[in-house]
Amino acid sequence: MNVKLRHSARQPMFFVPSTIIVLISLLVGIHLLRGLVTPEFQRFALVMFGILPGRYMPGVISTFPGGVWSAIPAFITYAFLHADYTHLAINSAWLLVFGTAVVRKIGTARFLSLYLICAVFAALVHVVVDIASLTPMIGASGAISGLMGATFRIPLPDIMERRTEDIGPQGRKPIRLLPLYDRSFLLMSGVWLVVNIIFGLTGIRVAEHVLMIAWDAHIAGFVAGALLIGVFTALTNKKVTRVTPA
Repeated sequence: MNVKLRHSARQPMFFVPSTIIVLISLLVGIHLLRGLVTPEFQRFALVMFGILPGRYMPGVISTFPGGVWSAIPAFITYAFLHADYTHLAINSAWLLVFGTAVVRKIGTARFLSLYLICAVFAALVHVVVDIASLTPMIGASGAISGLMGATFRIPLPDIMERRTEDIGPQGRKPIRLLPLYDRSFLLMSGVWLVVNIIFGLTGIRVAEHVLMIAWDAHIAGFVAGALLIGVFTALTNKKVTRVTPA
């Protein structure tokens, strides 16, 4: 039997998966809803749903409403809260770019798993590094840093290709990744690391305010994403069926 090979075209440059649109819409919707509640409830939400490292100290966690059980969801909910519209816009822009690249390769379910795992790991590291802090950490940056780490491992020519690029009626093209020791991956990661450390030490000035960056959470998310994309890619490639023309 002869198998006709089909080489699909690359995705349009500005094609955005529905998963990313829904996720960004959710972030925007939550921020808009926060603007409808009282300042008192907003402060309560930051403490209860953001990551407050000092909250997890022995003897302190039980003093918060709900105790330990109410502190667990914060490792995810913090990633859906943002300080202001500037913070939200920056994270949404990065999510649009790097989220699109990742979801095209591994699909919606694995993308969401990667996103949430990176968010949780980033929060855990932040709590461990800054355990005495009473400043809430909020924002999707830890999860998005994970998407950056994952995207940096995808070869540039493959970034815009479909996840299920056809090689035949019964076969799919396996996903390629750069090894962790690849020079281009190490170079991009090094630049990213230096930028994060600089902004982590100096903060980012927005109007009259200086926003401090949770650099430890960013690095943790990045490392998690760079490692886990290998796992999720392997799982995706298991479904690849190679077809030999005959």
